[in-house]
Amino acid sequence: MKEKIFTIPLTDSFAEGGECPFCTLEKKLEAEQVSYALGASMMEPDSRILSNEKGYCRRHYEMMSGEGNALSLALVLETHLSALIEKLETAVASPEPKSGLFKKTEVPDALPALLEAQEASCLICEKLHNTLEKFAEVFWYLYKREAAFRETVAACQGFCLPHFKLLLECASHELSGKALSEGKKAITELELTHLKRLQGEVNWFTKKFDYRYQDEPWNNAKDAPKRAMEKLAKFL
Repeated sequence: MKEKIFTIPLTDSFAEGGECPFCTLEKKLEAEQVSYALGASMMEPDSRILSNEKGYCRRHYEMMSGEGNALSLALVLETHLSALIEKLETAVASPEPKSGLFKKTEVPDALPALLEAQEASCLICEKLHNTLEKFAEVFWYLYKREAAFRETVAACQGFCLPHFKLLLECASHELSGKALSEGKKAITELELTHLKRLQGEVNWFTKKFDYRYQDEPWNNAKDAPKRAMEKLAKFL
């Protein structure tokens, strides 16, 4: 298979195996973004502006805390807090327009909407989503052009449901007509095959708690519940 620089992270993730190559890729990208947020990003004005504006979700704050760079994290928090306080003060200071002749101007009820937007905002989550969309397009780029990659996909164990959905959504970016329908059909059949395989492994896991099966081998079922959760649930 002919690899290009932009295809290597994806093909490497397939080579590692597991229930979802895109989850493997996402974990690597996430770790890189966490390190970047406390490192090179600190020196780039555009990145600092975005960091101050958007902030991060609790998961990614906790991951940054685990990086052992307390000063960088404190600087990220300090400047984000400053930007947040400014937005809150602006919202509080902006009165609602009068809605009637004799109604007094009221303080706007804009804070819940502002806080909801802030709660949903995370610069790392946003970057991960955008990057994974690009790699979903790379997936179909390779699938369309490389027979060896199609064989790699056919030999993998499918995808987690969120990344399976992403692949279906992005298929039309690279494929059309018959190739599009055949590509989506192929990965759907692959997904169903491995959901059934996983269901069987979880079923065997439950049977191993029955005394009648205690002496039977575990086969591939010892970690089946963990892998089933990985298959079914969103990584982040």
